[in-house]
Amino acid sequence: MTRRLVFTVDVDRDANIRIDGSEAAGSVDRGSGVSPRFDSTAKGLKFIVDLLDELGIKATFFIEGRTAETIDCSMLSGHCIGFHGYDHEELSKVADVGAVMRKGFEAVKDRVSEPTCFRAPFMTMADGIYETLNELGVRHDSSVYEPPDCVPHEVSGIMEHPVAKGEDAEGKAIAAYLWPMHEGRRPPSDFIEFARKVDNDFVLCTHSWHMVEGYDPGMMSMEEIRRNLDNTKEVLEGLIDEGFRPGILTG
Repeated sequence: MTRRLVFTVDVDRDANIRIDGSEAAGSVDRGSGVSPRFDSTAKGLKFIVDLLDELGIKATFFIEGRTAETIDCSMLSGHCIGFHGYDHEELSKVADVGAVMRKGFEAVKDRVSEPTCFRAPFMTMADGIYETLNELGVRHDSSVYEPPDCVPHEVSGIMEHPVAKGEDAEGKAIAAYLWPMHEGRRPPSDFIEFARKVDNDFVLCTHSWHMVEGYDPGMMSMEEIRRNLDNTKEVLEGLIDEGFRPGILTG
């Protein structure tokens, strides 16, 4: 059986956080309030694309609508483009899920290219998501966590590509999101070891802003950014060495 490495990147506002009383997410306050920032995601996106070019890998980018309107995403030509809400809304708490999704879809379509897949912000599903994806002609989603033995499967006409979530060798919870590594809480080897439990697609996830900024560490120095990039490269190369074939979500 061919095992695929599907590397996905959420391109959204820097260090996104929920804001009480607001459907739109904000950014961690670094001294100027919690209004959304986009400098880190723009900077981190360039680092990620350069790394992918170096490795000869195509990835899947889930772009938030407002982010698509704010930063230059032209460097993503040739990669798989998805959308990620409009204002990084927690869809289970918005008044009109369909309207939010359509607004995000159109923003990414107008500024980048027509999205072929979707990831719900905060990995939070809601009623109406699959229905709206069908209306938009988007047939692929990656918004749910499932155990490592999960396989892509159809739900309401949409192909769901789960993100693996389980336990590490010490019995601690781990998911295929690299943010603990970016925050200095896990080494690259943890994710390579976790992937060994997967016999199908391994959907690996990160945020573009997380290449240069962390929730707890804050803004990274160039030395920290280089180490972060080296760690990301180690995971990708390690998975390829394990026999995973790089691919895109809709490929």
